Amino acid sequence: MPKTQRMIELMMRVYEKQHFTVEELATEFEVSYRTMLRYLQELSGLGVPLYSEVGKNGGYSILNSKTKQSFLRDPSKTINRVVKPIVRIVGVEVKAPFTAFYMTKAIRPRLWQELQARKNEIGYQAKKDMFIGITLRQNRTYHYIAGIEVTNIRHVPDGMVSMTIPTREYSVYNHSGFNEREETDQTYFFVLEKMKKQGLSHDPDAYSLEIFNPVEENEATIYVPLKES
Repeated sequence: MPKTQRMIELMMRVYEKQHFTVEELATEFEVSYRTMLRYLQELSGLGVPLYSEVGKNGGYSILNSKTKQSFLRDPSKTINRVVKPIVRIVGVEVKAPFTAFYMTKAIRPRLWQELQARKNEIGYQAKKDMFIGITLRQNRTYHYIAGIEVTNIRHVPDGMVSMTIPTREYSVYNHSGFNEREETDQTYFFVLEKMKKQGLSHDPDAYSLEIFNPVEENEATIYVPLKES
C-alpha cells in the first residue's frame, strides 16, 4: 500500500478512535512500534491535534470539535449522493508535498486574496461571486486551486490556470468552519469515515470540490468524488 494512502487510512482511524495507544495501532496496521510512532509524529506535523497522556490509562488522544464528532456519530446524519455536471474552473494554484502542511496552510488564504483582487480578469463567469476550490490529496502531492467556475475556457489570465472536471458522482456535505486547510482536511477525513460506514468508496485519484460564497467564509458545500462502479 502506498504510504500516502496508508497515512490517509491512519488519519481516518485516529479520528474514529479518539483515544488509542501506539501498540494498538501498530498491531492493527501490522507495523512495528517505532514505525507507528513515526507515523503519528508525521500526522502531528500535518496538523492533526494529537496529545499524549501518561499513566495507567495513558496513550494518545485527539482534540477536535464537538460538531464534527457529533456529525460522525449521529446515525441520522447521512451523506447525500449527487451527479454534478461538468465544471470548468479558472484560478490560481498551489502544488506542494502532501506533508508540507504549514506551507499550504499559509498559502491558501493568499490564493483567495489574489483571486478576489483579479476576479474581473476572468471572463465567462458562470455565477457571480460563487467561488470553487478544488483539491487533490494524492501521490504525496497536495494540489489546490482557488477558482471561479466559467462557462467557457477561452482565455486564461497570466499566472492563472484552468481545469475541467468531468461529470461524475459525488458524496456531498456541508462544512462549517473556516476555509483553511486544517479545518477542511479534518472535516474531509471525518466524512471519509462516514462514507465508509455507509458503504461508499471515495476516489482518491479525483479532485474534491469546495463551493462557497466568500461573504460566508465559514460555510461551504464540499463534494467528495465517488469511485465509478
